Amino acid sequence: MSDPEVLPAVKSKKSYKDSLTHKKDARLSHSVRELGRLGLSKHAVCVSLQIRDYTFKKYYLDEYLEGQSELQRGLASTAIQEAMNGNTPILLHLLKTKLGWSEQQVIEHIGEVKAVVSAKPLSKEEFTQRYLTNDEDD
Repeated sequence: MSDPEVLPAVKSKKSYKDSLTHKKDARLSHSVRELGRLGLSKHAVCVSLQIRDYTFKKYYLDEYLEGQSELQRGLASTAIQEAMNGNTPILLHLLKTKLGWSEQQVIEHIGEVKAVVSAKPLSKEEFTQRYLTNDEDD
């Protein structure tokens, strides 16, 4: 088995001046939207389409966000459909994240709590006299 071929990074030959004179391109807009819909990061879209970060943010950020929105909408629809079809793990996940359900139990104690808090330990006699006698002098 041979080692996989590693290709060098693709570097754009465009200059900063090209970013300032860029005109919005419909085909590039479509590509940005599709790559956003596939879940690529902003940086990955820039590298893939060989556009600068400045150009991406100025001209194509809305298309990217539309693609991301379509991805999220599709994933949410699929998750809800799976939950309705009986997929228990997805159902539990949606209940916890979207409806605030929790498996955590809260135990409430009602009554008097007697606690011994002291900086120095008590002798057996001091403890007995203080806590085990029924003197109502307090």
